[in-house]
Amino acid sequence: MKTYYVSQLPIDVSNQIRKDLRKALFELGYRDRLLNLLVNEAMDSRLCDLENTIDITKYLDTVCKER
Repeated sequence: MKTYYVSQLPIDVSNQIRKDLRKALFELGYRDRLLNLLVNEAMDSRLCDLENTIDITKYLDTVCKER
């Protein structure tokens, strides 16, 4: 399940991932255009690529239930 791209996930799940990414990257000190760029790049990633930045386990559970 970790190999799913974020874009393949349901819209409500991908929106929550976007929020979590924005929060985590903001806490790491990223701001403004760079923050937006990093979030957008992450949204084009695989779910497993994000596990060092956000907790993906709650999304794995959601995806497993829906499949």
